[in-house]
Amino acid sequence: MFPLPMHKGAREQCVAVVCDKKSFDDLEGGYNSGNQCASGAKLVDETIALLSGKGITGTPTYIFSDGRFQSGVLEPDALRQRLGLPLPPGAGDAAAPAKKVPGAPAKK
Repeated sequence: MFPLPMHKGAREQCVAVVCDKKSFDDLEGGYNSGNQCASGAKLVDETIALLSGKGITGTPTYIFSDGRFQSGVLEPDALRQRLGLPLPPGAGDAAAPAKKVPGAPAKK
């Protein structure tokens, strides 16, 4: 989980989901018991630090097999291109260059 600061209460909700061993569906359903156990807070904060340290600033973020990433929604044709999938007939080149994740392995 990667709660963003702009979403009021998102971090606390994520911590409650972790502490209470709830599912992603529960998170999406608005689950929040208020439980802020230390281990849940630590896990959520470590996840935020890890992703932020890799240059990830938002959701969704796509991380591709070559180590490049894209923060923000990709149009379906752009996503197909990044995944090496065929485009539908008449589709244009909508893909923007992806960023390289720091510390990602180089593509061989």
